[in-house]
Amino acid sequence: MVQCSLIQKLPSNAIGRDFVIGDLHGCFDLLESLMKAVDFNIDQDRLFAVGDLVDRGPYSLRCLELIEQPWFYSVMGNHEGMMLDYFEVYQQKSYIGSNFDFDESDEIGYLLYGGEWVKDYYHSDNGTMSKEFDHGLELAASLPLLIVVGENDQRFHIVHSELLRPDYSTNDIKVWLDSDIDQWLSSNAIPERIKERFYWGRTLMGGHLDPVTSIQNGLSKTFCGHTIGNNIRQKLSHICLDTGAYSSDDTTAYSLTIYDIKAGNWVSASYCRSEVTYGDFV
Repeated sequence: MVQCSLIQKLPSNAIGRDFVIGDLHGCFDLLESLMKAVDFNIDQDRLFAVGDLVDRGPYSLRCLELIEQPWFYSVMGNHEGMMLDYFEVYQQKSYIGSNFDFDESDEIGYLLYGGEWVKDYYHSDNGTMSKEFDHGLELAASLPLLIVVGENDQRFHIVHSELLRPDYSTNDIKVWLDSDIDQWLSSNAIPERIKERFYWGRTLMGGHLDPVTSIQNGLSKTFCGHTIGNNIRQKLSHICLDTGAYSSDDTTAYSLTIYDIKAGNWVSASYCRSEVTYGDFV
């Protein structure tokens, strides 16, 4: 994966609310509906995203452009990682003035995983992508793998998939704790061997650990996505908000979900419903 900043540390929000949004996957219009539903104030509130801003939905570039907004924060998801890997050759060739070949670059199968939208920004006359898309790539490359917000009981984390330890099968402590994360922060370094699980792992939310409790002592609330479900789930202090936004045009079981961290309630929007849905998460 293209190198990105590793950890972003932010203070608690002293003037407004903090929200977390599930995997956007290009569903910018659903996000607009949810922000309206919660009366989001761009001057006071903040919105955190669990990654996978792009692919599969209709407005991927618009979702990437959110990264420039001062009230928006996101971690890198596996889809941003695949996109950056896919265009690594293009960025090198574009530097020396060569044309971009889609077929040559698709060794990882990115187009099959929802990346077909990128072809809309291709200029066939000179074999390059649009300037807007190139800027989107730069924004994606700037995303951290982990966001840490606040201190003590107000602390929470944002990661795309999971903070599961590589030795989880033999260790009584299955996940990384705040103390581990604080060490990474102090050195601004995450061990190379564990990074991939941050944006690809599905062991925890995929049900491969049994039994598992909702809370892990020593780990603050950690909001994640990556694994689709039809509702919010919590395991070992991880709260998964991926409710399948891009699939909500096929079934009412899926939606895009926004969560108010302090209030503990959520709102969801679906392409199959004309109205948003409200609920509490305890």
